[in-house]
Amino acid sequence: AGDVEVYETGTVRKSLLLFIPDVWGWNTGRVRSIADDFAKRGHLVVIPKVLPPFEGGTDGDALPPNFNISERFGDVMPLLKGEWGPGAVVPKAVKVLEHYKEKGVEKAAVYGFCYGGWIGFHLASEKQCVPIVCGVSSHPSIHLEGVVGGDPTELAKKQTCPWLFQPTGVVGAEGADPDMYDAEGSLVKELEALFPGKNKTTRYSDEVHGFVTRGAITNGFAAGQGEKTKAAITKAVAEVASYLESSFK
Repeated sequence: AGDVEVYETGTVRKSLLLFIPDVWGWNTGRVRSIADDFAKRGHLVVIPKVLPPFEGGTDGDALPPNFNISERFGDVMPLLKGEWGPGAVVPKAVKVLEHYKEKGVEKAAVYGFCYGGWIGFHLASEKQCVPIVCGVSSHPSIHLEGVVGGDPTELAKKQTCPWLFQPTGVVGAEGADPDMYDAEGSLVKELEALFPGKNKTTRYSDEVHGFVTRGAITNGFAAGQGEKTKAAITKAVAEVASYLESSFK
């Protein structure tokens, strides 16, 4: 897609589902399996390779599979403020949209996992060559905007589409996603002011951050294990599929 390498699945059509993966990159956990699942549901899905690899990365992108981010977040911070930041990554996503517009795509949705939700929020904060009809983020990390000195709430005010959030954990507990993603949270309130009744949020209180792509994986840094997590993944993906179906109508 231009000079951005992508994983593409599904047949070219007038709508595009653009995945923005987490900090393990374009072949993280089960992200490609999820993309293939959405392709079977009738979507054209693209996962761009957008993060220069750190310590070899995963399949040439982002972090290596066993990188423990909870123990080594300090090593990631400079990347988030530099070549992994929105200023460097969003233009690559824009190139992907431009490429698929040339192929006949007329509208898109963005699905960001963890860190990818932050990048997707930036992408959807401006009108693009292909209209973005909705955004989705499983275990969103839009709060990274605050970590690098910005304001997530101000970014919410700039959104050009509604969002579905799937935060994890019990609010206030260690590792849980903050309450900004809940119905009474700051981000959802701003989004509801822009797109009343079109936003949705479901908190997966029993799951840990990263479970959709990295829960119950056998190779790499896992985010939860067991049959309960597998069932939650199935539920989360089905919820996203339903939201996309209504948004693309």
